[in-house]
Amino acid sequence: MSETVGIIAGESILPLLSCREARRRGVRTIVAAVKGLAQPGLAAEADEWAEFSIGQLGGVIRFFKRHGVSRALMIGRVQHASIFSLWTADAKFLRFMARVKDRTTTSLLAALADFFAGEGIEILDSTTFLNEHLVQARNYTPRLRLTKALASDIEFAWEKAWGIAGLDIGQTVCVRGRAVVAVEAMEGTDRAIARAGKIAGPGLVVAKVSRPAGDMRFDVPVVGAGTMAMLEECRAAAFVLEAGRTLMLDGEEMAARASRGKMILMGKSCASE
Repeated sequence: MSETVGIIAGESILPLLSCREARRRGVRTIVAAVKGLAQPGLAAEADEWAEFSIGQLGGVIRFFKRHGVSRALMIGRVQHASIFSLWTADAKFLRFMARVKDRTTTSLLAALADFFAGEGIEILDSTTFLNEHLVQARNYTPRLRLTKALASDIEFAWEKAWGIAGLDIGQTVCVRGRAVVAVEAMEGTDRAIARAGKIAGPGLVVAKVSRPAGDMRFDVPVVGAGTMAMLEECRAAAFVLEAGRTLMLDGEEMAARASRGKMILMGKSCASE
């Protein structure tokens, strides 16, 4: 009998990529998609599929147990603010929310992983089937010249990004001339970059990290074409990502676009390594 893994799928291509890789490895996937967020084609990639609203936590658990799921992944975006606009919620969701100490992203997702564990469903590292997309510690645009001023801005942005990540505010900082222009909060990376571009104009340095001691079950930053488009629009000078703990979709295309836009694209190891 083949291994079975559940996938709680939010808005992203990552659940679809995970299903494809799982199938390649001979693993069955049981997908519980957040209603209205799943990528087209995800249902066809899954061995079993159903949609649930955010408040139907009990339904997800019953669906998984019916299909023999004891291990699952949480993959894809669900807007943090959506928890404030729920119209209905089942009893298990209300029990879960009663256990959350606050409504920061980290607290919510950690509590959700613990809640599933209490129901007999272990939440796995979300990159289990996505290792090939993890950022490497290297310069993806080696032909571009890294000036002394730009290197200084990169180090400054890196330091500040770790500072806000440690406070659980956000994971992205935009700087120019060793001054913080914008800090990501609930609006997300792309909107923070857009805001910074309007304030500072071309030449931004953007750094994105994970949270210190971030939990790889649910706390893995993701960047892709949407973020690159925003960086191009702002004519950013550099984009620096934490290596080994950040997923970069379409890495070759990201690097090619960065090179064409004269923007340094770099994977950097965390300070403790």
